[in-house]
Amino acid sequence: MNLIDVYPMLKRNVTVAGITGNSKRVRKNFIFVAIKGKKHNGMQYVKEALDNGACLIVTDQMVLGRYPHIRVRNAKKEYVRLLQAYYHYDHEIYTIGITGTDGKTTTATILNQILKTAKSSAYIGTNGISYLDKTIKMKLTTPTPDIFYEAYGVFKKHNINDLVMEVSSEGILDGRIERLEFDGAIFTNLSHEHLNTHRTMEQYFKTKTKLFENLKKKALAVINSDDFYATEAIAHTKAKVVTYGINSGTYQAKNIQLDVLSSSFDVFYKGMFLARFTLPLFGKYNIYNALAAIAYAHELGIDMKYIKEAISSLPQIDGRFMHFKNKNNVSGIVDFAHTPNALQNLLENIQEFKKGRLITILGAQGEKDRSKRSIMGNIATNLADITIFTSEDPKNESLFGILYDLTSKIKDKEYYLTLSRKEAIQLAADLAKPEDIIVITGKGNETSEQIFNFHFKHNDYELLKSALDA
Repeated sequence: MNLIDVYPMLKRNVTVAGITGNSKRVRKNFIFVAIKGKKHNGMQYVKEALDNGACLIVTDQMVLGRYPHIRVRNAKKEYVRLLQAYYHYDHEIYTIGITGTDGKTTTATILNQILKTAKSSAYIGTNGISYLDKTIKMKLTTPTPDIFYEAYGVFKKHNINDLVMEVSSEGILDGRIERLEFDGAIFTNLSHEHLNTHRTMEQYFKTKTKLFENLKKKALAVINSDDFYATEAIAHTKAKVVTYGINSGTYQAKNIQLDVLSSSFDVFYKGMFLARFTLPLFGKYNIYNALAAIAYAHELGIDMKYIKEAISSLPQIDGRFMHFKNKNNVSGIVDFAHTPNALQNLLENIQEFKKGRLITILGAQGEKDRSKRSIMGNIATNLADITIFTSEDPKNESLFGILYDLTSKIKDKEYYLTLSRKEAIQLAADLAKPEDIIVITGKGNETSEQIFNFHFKHNDYELLKSALDA
């Protein structure tokens, strides 16, 4: 792409080598788009971008100084326009967006597995960017536009047919899916989360619906009919709608059998039996996730044999219900559950098969929704026999304040407090007796913990396994 192609008025014949909003990624002849965000203003990094070789600065702010620049009305929207031009975005890949409070990652992983079994597919979400046999880790569930379009260009190069993408409410609010075309979408559920950003559940829901409002008539919307917000979600789209659920839905799961390492269920379509599935995942909530993927795949016309094959051969989903037992028959479970709804579903489902005591370790991430903390504290102490509250990426927030929030509304329940997550895990292992279950929530399989601006090596699964093996 030449600079003249996008800004003919500049009359500069320069071959653009890249486009980014991150000054550290700038190289010679890159366009740097200076965007004002919540915490940082791109204009602060113009000098670094120029020093790194930027050929042009694009901004919607006042420019002080003499350097090659162009001022636009909306830098975020211009950023997307430039990236689409640079990476020749032409909507060749069938793109499915998955949104909701809980279940996005599991639903996306299952659907991606089905699509891969039938043809070729890629995944973008909490667990990174995956295509063919490659996986690249990311910081955000819904990536920034430069990372997305770079990945999209790679998918096209490798002739990927389909893309399954997690769409977070913060990603929508931040304009990360601006001008991106979706062929379909899945709504998993909506529950208490992200109120530090959205303030109210109504605003949170309104943000989520933008994904469905932008779907065209020929697109497909798959919606959880058992969720409280289902009817409103359906009203916000002109796409073809199919529903799924256990209590209701076009696609319905019946005759459910649950085990600690698997779930079996029949799927009925409009009241007619389709097939029986064995899902190598724990819990009723994962039946919802699988059912959403099954419904979408069946609507696409994918042969049931491919769907069943993909479901039965589903690999362990990183950070979701990672389970093991030690020689003394103590079970360890590590799960990402970081919302009230996810925590309650997890602990209630465990109640169905536990023989000993349930020991739960949890915290709450700093600089995030404070209003959910006391709710999660009550859920943990009501459903667990022993609860240990501890650190979970406090960042620049006071850990003492976070622990106070978690425990402030607990009545007539005993619990442990420890400032160190590692010590919390060791404490749980020391307290555990045969047949007990230790559950650690909040971080999944993350490999570090952030305290202030420092990142410390930490992995719940490795520490718990080590503590129990010892």
